[in-house]
Amino acid sequence: MTRRPRTLGAFLSGLSLRSPGMVLFTVILGTTLPLADTTSMNVGRLFISRALDSSPDETRWLTAGYSLFVALGIPLSYRLRGLFEERDLYSLATALFMAGSVISMMAHFMPGMMVGRALQGLSGGVLIPLSITLINESFPPEKRARALALFAVGNALAVSIGPTIGGLLVDTLGWRWTMGIHLPVGFLTLLFAAISLSNHPRPEKVPFDLLGWILFFGAGFFCMDTLMEGERFGWHSTNLLFMALACLLFFFSYWLHAARHLRPIIPLDLFSHGGYLLLCAANFLRSTAIFGRLYLLPLFLEIFYHFQSHQAGMVIFMGAITELLIPVFAFLISPGRSFFTWGFMAAGSFLIALSNVAYLTLPANSYSLPLVLLPQTVFGVGVALTQVSLAPLVLRTLPPSLHRVGLVVQLMIQFLGGMFGTVWARHLVDNIAPAFHPVLPQTSAPLPPALAGKLARSLSQAFAYNETFFILGGVSILAALFILLLPAKEAWPPLFPLTPPPRKESGKTP
Repeated sequence: MTRRPRTLGAFLSGLSLRSPGMVLFTVILGTTLPLADTTSMNVGRLFISRALDSSPDETRWLTAGYSLFVALGIPLSYRLRGLFEERDLYSLATALFMAGSVISMMAHFMPGMMVGRALQGLSGGVLIPLSITLINESFPPEKRARALALFAVGNALAVSIGPTIGGLLVDTLGWRWTMGIHLPVGFLTLLFAAISLSNHPRPEKVPFDLLGWILFFGAGFFCMDTLMEGERFGWHSTNLLFMALACLLFFFSYWLHAARHLRPIIPLDLFSHGGYLLLCAANFLRSTAIFGRLYLLPLFLEIFYHFQSHQAGMVIFMGAITELLIPVFAFLISPGRSFFTWGFMAAGSFLIALSNVAYLTLPANSYSLPLVLLPQTVFGVGVALTQVSLAPLVLRTLPPSLHRVGLVVQLMIQFLGGMFGTVWARHLVDNIAPAFHPVLPQTSAPLPPALAGKLARSLSQAFAYNETFFILGGVSILAALFILLLPAKEAWPPLFPLTPPPRKESGKTP
């Protein structure tokens, strides 16, 4: 009697690696790709702009554009589960992210680079919410909160250590390897996905709503294009007017489409809850402050302190270390401790504001270790507090039927805020510096014209960075004020219910 050869799938199924812990490790490893890539290109942009024959301002597309495409890819995750098994979808999204990395790595001009970054963003947007779904379906309810807290640690660390890894690669192997590093991590993720992930029962089959996603995509893209190109074309130009009108057209078309569609990709019922609306505003504002800071701080260190890319990345990493406090804070958040939920979110937003305001007096002519690292440590604590309290607040401000989609939309808003924070921070620096230039005090000793002009430009640019940090702090303070308006225990009643009441059946009942 001959033995039938075992297939690779049967062999892997027999291994004791399909445990919830292995699932958690796999999804943390997989989401490290899109999350670290959000900030990894914040350092070494000068090398990238030279290699791609583009201006430093155009390189904002590589960070802000990537955040936009991640936000556009997030709503696709749940709908694609109706077409693919979970393990297949996770592996496919990882493979597409790797393909985008190869395209970006081989690009020699900005358009080719943006094609790769767009593919990375869309596939990364599918990976992040799919990872949360896999955790919820793999862990029992009593262990789910701890697993999600550990997953939040991985997410926060990935975003914060992105500049550190990117800086080391730029200074040692070259900027192209900030894309190439994704390939070994991606292959490792595919291996662990084949070993540890299992397919769960598919959710109810819902219409994909392709038209709704296209309208949402158009609104987001033209909104960013309008914000990005205002400096180049001028805010009064005809080109900018047409882009702004296109954004409004797509936005209101989606609103009308969602009002008529049975299951839109982003249901409007979410925004009929006042508490959830406040949470959306607070999440957008605190994300604007976080990503704006992560964009500006490496630039400040490289321009004024002449840091190398990896040195600027190590300063960012100091904030990531304190984000290890996320599991500690997570244990304090429970259904019986509602104060900690919104209190943590408000306190975290305030600490983020405090860390930004502290850079108002950051000197440009001398490096001070305490003045740089202490606010960065406070910043990490603030990010940890806000990150761990966001999901519980969603559960408190929405009815159970909207919990899943509410979490997905908050994740999408986080990256939209990141896109806006990156673009807006650059605009502020570019426009504040010329305003400071004519009011600079005159030096007592006469200087040569060339040296005087260089000194004036340097001082005005430093003031612009300090002022922009201060403004970002004010944005985070506003987020804390919105959070303080949230109710402490239960969801607000709907402000304007969009779902029509059920019709009563005509006729007499037997």
